[in-house]
Amino acid sequence: MTTDERPRGDMPVPLEDLAGETRPEVAEDVIATYVAAAVRSIPGVSELHSNPWQELSGRVHLGPQRKGVVVREVAPGAVEVEVHVSVAWDTVIPEMAQQLQETVSHNVETLLDLQVRKTTVYVDEVEAPLELR
Repeated sequence: MTTDERPRGDMPVPLEDLAGETRPEVAEDVIATYVAAAVRSIPGVSELHSNPWQELSGRVHLGPQRKGVVVREVAPGAVEVEVHVSVAWDTVIPEMAQQLQETVSHNVETLLDLQVRKTTVYVDEVEAPLELR
């Protein structure tokens, strides 16, 4: 394809025009941002909860602070996700965890074109009922 024949602007590019090109790499921080947004949309999740190692690495600047989300690339185009959350008192945790896993997988696979091989949910805290606060 010559320079003059290349698509310009918002024109769709046929997949055959991309043959031989490598897929774009998505930074783990970007993936973590999409995962965090998906997690926050789940009823019963109060907040993302940092695990102690994330807090330590954030304090000594060993890596980026991604509160409550850990992303590991396990193969080209495939990731595993670990999520740490606090939940509301009356949350049915198995149902919330299943919905969280499905939502994270759907969003990451649809929006970033990455396969989510595993999503592990850690409930690190359950908020006290309102009458006890």
